[in-house]
Amino acid sequence: MEKPVLRRSFLRVGASGATALVWSHAFGATPECDETEDNIEGPFYSPGAPEREALWEPGIKGTPLVVTGRVLNTRCQALPYAILDVWQCDADGVYDNKGYTLRGKIQADKNGRYQIRTIQPPPYKVSETSSRPAHLHLKVSAPGLPGTPVLTTQLYFEGDKFNKVDRAWRKSLTINPQEGAKGARMASFDFRLRAAG
Repeated sequence: MEKPVLRRSFLRVGASGATALVWSHAFGATPECDETEDNIEGPFYSPGAPEREALWEPGIKGTPLVVTGRVLNTRCQALPYAILDVWQCDADGVYDNKGYTLRGKIQADKNGRYQIRTIQPPPYKVSETSSRPAHLHLKVSAPGLPGTPVLTTQLYFEGDKFNKVDRAWRKSLTINPQEGAKGARMASFDFRLRAAG
């Protein structure tokens, strides 16, 4: 039932993003295309995740989250059909290390635009004295462009109290989701991979 709502929200965000893009080019603005910072892979990556349109599945508890944006290179060129290999913990802070719940490969479109539909991850304890802030893990690649390196990184969340005590947290990798339709949270982020050659 929530999928159409999230799609409508995504379309609204996409339309406003396109308007902003046209506006900036009309006035000769220079887009920022610095390489996205890499970040730790962590111990819970599992190769072989299935290709899918969303990580969210019926019955998964948690607040719906939609992250949209583009995959570009450092020359500000779109990377068509880039692959985003995404994994995260569930609403209880637990990773599925036996299957592929909340894991999957999502393909961007011909213009490098992507949409990740998932849930908001929580922070979780790694020991009695330390916790990790909420985050999404990603490996972003451009299979059709040999020589473009795979980006391994994470996305963090604005306002998480564990951000500034986590050694892996980076401000440049922080998103700030806003409330969308029917409780879904919406955020955007552009990934920029080092240009080949």
